[in-house]
Amino acid sequence: MSVILDYRLLKPEEWESGRFQLLRFVRRHGERRITALAWQKLLLVSEAELAQPGTAIAVAYTQGGCPAGVAFAVQFGESACLVTVHPALRGRGVGRKLLGVLAEPWGRLTCNVAIDNAASVAMCFAAGLVAVGLETGPTGKPTLRFVRSSQEDGNAQTDDRSISDVVFGHRADDDTQALPATPARR
Repeated sequence: MSVILDYRLLKPEEWESGRFQLLRFVRRHGERRITALAWQKLLLVSEAELAQPGTAIAVAYTQGGCPAGVAFAVQFGESACLVTVHPALRGRGVGRKLLGVLAEPWGRLTCNVAIDNAASVAMCFAAGLVAVGLETGPTGKPTLRFVRSSQEDGNAQTDDRSISDVVFGHRADDDTQALPATPARR
């Protein structure tokens, strides 16, 4: 495989001509890690949706013009976020760079990653995303919620909630009692 030359956001008008090739790439190299919802959103995304802020496809192309990696986000990643990299190029920062290309125009991005997917968890950390919560994902697995927000606010969140509110479901200054870090023995 030739060297990656170009990382860029796909223009909405480029989607129809490249749709089949990129869908085939994600299907072939996603290794059954792409959720059904994310796949469906990519499959059905329109040019009009790609023109909206918060929805985009980033592609890494080789010198020969073949895709080497694809990243996709809907609603700043809140609704769907996926990254697929060709197996021969994994571990070289391609996914990290694609996440950066997605987040750059908006200044924020959210991704949910199953905790058993160590490579994707590492990619999110390497891309500057911060884990802010743990929830049950669509497949029933524990899933980390990663966010990246604009550098100006210095905060890892995409809204005005505190870390305590996001992670623990309550405000730090309310009167709820903190739970012990380890369960009490009986």
